[in-house]
Amino acid sequence: MYAKGMILYNSKAGQNDIQHDIGVAVGILSEKIEELTIVKGSKPGDLERISYERGEEVDILFVMGGDGTVHECVNGLARLTNSPLVAILPNGTCNDFARSLQLPLTVAEACVVALRRNKKIVDIGFVNGRVFTNFVGIGLITKVSENIDEGMKEVTGSLSYLLSALKSAKEADPFQYNLKTASEHLEGEAVMIVAMNGHYIGTTELPFEDMYLDDGKLNVFIVKEGGMSIFLEWLQRKNPFIQEVENENIVMMKTSTLKIQTDDKMLVDTDGEIYLKTPLNIGVSSKPLTFITDL
Repeated sequence: MYAKGMILYNSKAGQNDIQHDIGVAVGILSEKIEELTIVKGSKPGDLERISYERGEEVDILFVMGGDGTVHECVNGLARLTNSPLVAILPNGTCNDFARSLQLPLTVAEACVVALRRNKKIVDIGFVNGRVFTNFVGIGLITKVSENIDEGMKEVTGSLSYLLSALKSAKEADPFQYNLKTASEHLEGEAVMIVAMNGHYIGTTELPFEDMYLDDGKLNVFIVKEGGMSIFLEWLQRKNPFIQEVENENIVMMKTSTLKIQTDDKMLVDTDGEIYLKTPLNIGVSSKPLTFITDL
């Protein structure tokens, strides 16, 4: 039994019927939560502000939405001294971080899992004064987010990510980068650099077994122009671990901190949200958050 809980959602996000999902959630959660509050965000920044201002009032915060909604809420929670337990109720297109937590992708099933109280302390990444749950990236991955057709997204869901990736691959321009970690210094030309905390991009699990949510490290991928076809193959692969994926056109490493500079300022994708620019100071936060999981 939880004493106090809050359902936080974005009234303009998600491809599903949000009011229907709220009704489903309340019906399940109210039996095990003494005081359950429902709060709506209606404009950018609302969810971050509410998470920060009211997060410490509750024992558990239910974030109903997709990766963008989770991203905004976590940026509020990360500033708290005592953050509540976080339960994601998936209602977005990809729900990549919910997938990394191995949560069911329907609100009803996610509510049932939340009431089992299985929880996990999870790494949170930081980038230029902000935080992220799933990834931060530049290059092709940013173009993919920019090229997603919002109308098609509502109809085709995660398929829109693949279609956008196929379109973006034809438009990907190589860029010059300078990347430093505590032990390595790399520079050259790439079409994409991404630092992963989660395991999924566009509903696709990346084909590496050495990826964890609680190891204090990020998995970094530098994709050169010759590696684009492999990246697209990952997005279309049904079984992510069916074959060896090492290739000279893709550099892979694990690190807790890294800095990236580019010759020209570039837009940055954080959990599907685009509002930062290079250069980047990236790492794993010293303040992890605790999430409901079905691991």
